[in-house]
Amino acid sequence: GTSGGGNTTASTPGSGSGLVVSAKQQWTPTGITVRRGETLMFNTTGQIQLSGDGNDTAMPAGAKNARYAANSPLPRELAGALIGRIGPNGQPFGIGNLSTVTMPAAGALFLGINDDELNDNNGEFRVQITRRNVRDR
Repeated sequence: GTSGGGNTTASTPGSGSGLVVSAKQQWTPTGITVRRGETLMFNTTGQIQLSGDGNDTAMPAGAKNARYAANSPLPRELAGALIGRIGPNGQPFGIGNLSTVTMPAAGALFLGINDDELNDNNGEFRVQITRRNVRDR
């Protein structure tokens, strides 16, 4: 029989603020165009699952079991970490749980998950991106 209990504590989609970075999508456009050398502030929350194994999870800084994914965009960074890229063909760079990141190039900012197999992933990060007010001299 099916239990009809509606007391699930799972967070509903759309809860929390910020940009949704799905664990099932390699690159998510942020809609933000950056300048080279500009510093953006990141506030990232959430946890993703990196495979069918329920213990194989990652925080924004990367896999809790400190594993790597050899064919991921950044094989020397922890699997599942939050990463960025400028433009559709830019070099990936790590963001993780850093609160400020200096942009390596100018163009459209994309965020992604540092993993090589996305189809078995679940969950999402929520990223709030804040521009520092830089007064042009």
